[in-house]
Amino acid sequence: MGKFYCEGDASKGYCSRCKSVVRTTFKLTTLPLSSKRGSVDGVLAALCDICGEVVSIPQQSTPRIREILLDKKCSVEARIPRHLRDVLLSVCSEVASDTKATEIEPFVIRYYIAHIAHNKIKLDQLKKHLKSRLTEGKANDRISFRMSDQVFRKFEEKLKAFKMSKTEALKAIILQAKTDLIDKGAPRRLREISMSASAA
Repeated sequence: MGKFYCEGDASKGYCSRCKSVVRTTFKLTTLPLSSKRGSVDGVLAALCDICGEVVSIPQQSTPRIREILLDKKCSVEARIPRHLRDVLLSVCSEVASDTKATEIEPFVIRYYIAHIAHNKIKLDQLKKHLKSRLTEGKANDRISFRMSDQVFRKFEEKLKAFKMSKTEALKAIILQAKTDLIDKGAPRRLREISMSASAA
């Protein structure tokens, strides 16, 4: 990794605002994300002594930035028919019969979202579930959970590509989970989700 810097260390670098090589001081600062979806606090960076612009970010700060980005959570919520929520709760009971089903819900949903986001499950394989009568009916129940913002953004990109809404995708995920875990279509997934839930 090379040299490690401490807060207060001096250096030199090219400042894009001053358009010249300037003296810099390493300080803790807030970095805006390139996606413009927030910022990362407490990052050690070399700031221009003249204007305060970030001149450079040492390699030692990269793991901290990555850790903070991965830790950012977003809230996800959708309204679905009550009978479909019953399907989800039944799936969760299959995962861990000795734990409240509502406590397992986030693990089940996050598992499928993450696998879709990372191309381990194809959305086109799930679209068939949208023809099921179980997806129909009044949306009189709600599912709500938190998950990695970064993973969910990748999931949203997949939805756009397949022209699916978030609610449609969550309905399809629940029915895929039923196929995999209750109908024993994918016992490996049952083991993986069960291990994840038990380790939490």
